[in-house]
Parts: sequence; C-alpha cells; structure tokens
Amino acid sequence: MNLTLVILISILVVWMLAAGWCGLMRRYGGFVLVLLAGLALNWAWMIWGLGAKPLERPVFMAQAAATGYAVCAFLTGWLAGRITRELRANRPD
Repeated sequence: MNLTLVILISILVVWMLAAGWCGLMRRYGGFVLVLLAGLALNWAWMIWGLGAKPLERPVFMAQAAATGYAVCAFLTGWLAGRITRELRANRPD
C-alpha cells in the first residue's frame, strides 16, 4: 500500500469515528459540520487529486456514497448511545 492510500484511509476512519461520536452524544449540529467537512475534502480530492470535473456523475456518486457512510456511522453511534443510556437507566442500584 502506498502512502497516499494509507493517508486517505486514515482520514476516512477518523471522519467516520467523528460521525459516530456525534451520533453517540446526540450532537446533530456537530454531525452536519462533520458531514460538510468530509464532503468538502472528498470533493477536493476528486477535483484536484484525481482531475475530475466538478459536475461529473462519478463525483456525485462519490458524494452520495460518502453521505451514506456518514449517515450509517452516525446512526450506529446513535443506536449504541441509546442502548447504553437505556441500560444505565434500568440498572438496579
């Protein structure tokens, strides 16, 4: 694996962890900011890194996929937070 690929995968992992943390802590505004930052980075990579045109179909498909990844990470974090809060609320003292 070359260094560029390692960096891109690392950024994706950090971005998805940030989206999941926003879901876990119920930070909806934070999720919107994380989503927009990730989409901007993805768009910049597609345009300047890969030389795509801004309005090409593959750019839109990559943005839709990134949005889907972020929403899934957010919902996974939200579900984990909900389960954790329910278990803590129903724990006998």
